[in-house]
Amino acid sequence: MLALLPLLATSGLSCQSSNGPGEGSGAGGDTTGPGDGIGGSGAPGNSGSGGTNGSAGARGVGGTTTTTGAGGAAPGSCAGALVRCSGVCVDTTGSQNNCGACGKVCRADMECWQSNCRCGTGEADCSGVCKDVMSSTINCGTCGTVCATGATCVTGVCTCPPQQLACSGACKAVNTDPANCGRCGVVCGAGTMCLFGACLDPNSLACTPSARANATTTRDAFITLGKYWVNNNQWGANTGTGNQTIWSNCVQGDLISWGTSWTWTGTTNQVKSYASIVFGWQWGWRLSNTGLPLQISAGRNINCGWDFTMTQAGGAANVSYDMFLHTQPMAGTNDDPSDEIMVWLYRAGGAGPIGTLQQANVTIGGASYDIYRGFTRWNVVSYVRTTNATTAVINVKNFMDDLVTRGWVTTSKYISSIQTGSEIFTGTGQLDTRGFYCRIQ
Repeated sequence: MLALLPLLATSGLSCQSSNGPGEGSGAGGDTTGPGDGIGGSGAPGNSGSGGTNGSAGARGVGGTTTTTGAGGAAPGSCAGALVRCSGVCVDTTGSQNNCGACGKVCRADMECWQSNCRCGTGEADCSGVCKDVMSSTINCGTCGTVCATGATCVTGVCTCPPQQLACSGACKAVNTDPANCGRCGVVCGAGTMCLFGACLDPNSLACTPSARANATTTRDAFITLGKYWVNNNQWGANTGTGNQTIWSNCVQGDLISWGTSWTWTGTTNQVKSYASIVFGWQWGWRLSNTGLPLQISAGRNINCGWDFTMTQAGGAANVSYDMFLHTQPMAGTNDDPSDEIMVWLYRAGGAGPIGTLQQANVTIGGASYDIYRGFTRWNVVSYVRTTNATTAVINVKNFMDDLVTRGWVTTSKYISSIQTGSEIFTGTGQLDTRGFYCRIQ
């Protein structure tokens, strides 16, 4: 045994621990991040005492790769159009504290809209404060736009009441204001009044005529003249044969001139037409600036003046006022009147009113009338002048007072319409209105 010791010393054996003759061991790689495995390297083997150096260990196998999920975002990014502000993803198109960019803060009276700070709907930024510009009379439409006294701001536009204009910072009634008649700055002279926007002599019925215009024979055709309209009313044409023409001549404020001509044959005691001026209702409201309807109890004067010429060959006709009363304040297109009040100024060819004579020679407004009363679909009262007149001024209130006194009408009713024209039974003729007005006072 002792003889063998030297041989052991030279055999390359070592008592030092090793991983095996010439072998190294490599540690497996660790997975350190999403999808990234790092391979480990083998450490060199230890050399045995006196022995041959061991060969390097084999490279370790890489770790398993982790696959990123579909649609995932990289760490630290925001989805879509969102922007990371102070570690939070925000929509800068509508963020009050990050409007258009991180840290851009909108004022408390503003909102963030499409990346911009703005005032609310109907507001504007006026000197650093959001102000209403749709209804404010001191910022109407734009900052600092002040409306005239008496005006309101309607959807950003300074608006005076109907029939008024803004003149020198205040709304003025240009239909009646003698210092702003018809338009701002027009001053009416001595002896005249501002009547529906024109400076007129209130005692004159002379409307300076121009050439005849707007002539038409069409049934129910109309011509608008200021606050009135001419109506080619041929309501009884089916009882005869013929034609009716209307035309206009002049408009000066509330003073107008117009005319009509006709030829009718047929049943002699039936009205064929009533071409007329309409002031107010005629189974509906064509114009809104008349001042009607007016309740009788209001006690208002309604002065109407009329100057005309009338020619009639054969047949029968009258020239008259025709007024309608209603129980309701605003009659509609299907609302028949409760009462019809006629005032005949002129008649020819034996024309007579519906109904029976109630009283003769009644004086109203300085003129003498015979009073008739009848019925159609409504009550009809006719004041027939005992002598023809072609120029007359009447106050409608006087006739309403007479009706109330007789108990035929109550003060609760409304005057809806005042019309003037000629009822034609038959014949050929022409009515020329040289001047007409009707004024609620």
